[in-house]
Amino acid sequence: QIRAVLDFFGVATPNAWEEEWNAVQVQYRRSQTHETDFYALAAWLRRGELQAQAIDCAPFDEAKFREVVKQVRGLTTEPPEVFQRKLPELCAECGVAVVFVPELPKTASGAARWLTPSKALIQLSLRYKTDDHLWFTFFHEAGHILLHAKKDIFIETDGKDLSDEEEGANRFAARTLIPDRDYRAFVARRDFHKTAIERFAEQQGIAPGIVVGRLQHDGYLRFSHCNDLKQRFEWGSPGKGKE
Repeated sequence: QIRAVLDFFGVATPNAWEEEWNAVQVQYRRSQTHETDFYALAAWLRRGELQAQAIDCAPFDEAKFREVVKQVRGLTTEPPEVFQRKLPELCAECGVAVVFVPELPKTASGAARWLTPSKALIQLSLRYKTDDHLWFTFFHEAGHILLHAKKDIFIETDGKDLSDEEEGANRFAARTLIPDRDYRAFVARRDFHKTAIERFAEQQGIAPGIVVGRLQHDGYLRFSHCNDLKQRFEWGSPGKGKE
């Protein structure tokens, strides 16, 4: 079992594993919660790393990735069979490998890091199983890639990490999905009926579930309201694709 585990992680000894994953352990200790298990998290991250290694990416191009991030907003209205193919294709063209890896128990909703100086990795699970969480996590991780140092590793768990980097990535995701001016104008009208939410989402070119999630987070909607506007995702059976 030990040899199988070491082979999976691509190291020769337990000491080599400790050295290899030291930076991840530092990040884990900074943002951990009682619901997160470091060893399960390491296995989940390694699965994403192996998937990303198989993706042929162009060298990282910051300007091009910023443009792609804007394009990705439109994918939020697409079904999984479209965005799960198109999102990695678009991002690979500018040096970012995007992988979808089913969560392991007590792991994370997303992660961002650099595999090489010219290849970044964004890893996503379906931890919360709704489109608002999935897409906010993607844009949050994209914010880390664009805003923060290449040496850092960012892991999104249930922790209340209020670091400047996390707050910056949250702002980036929120403003990219819904521009501040448009959002302020919408909430100022105080009309949060489903038809108004759907109309605003259509004007923005994003999925209505994303608007619902933002309104719930900001306290304009109860967390029990309008959840039928969110799209739910489940991992498919092997050989039948994922959704």
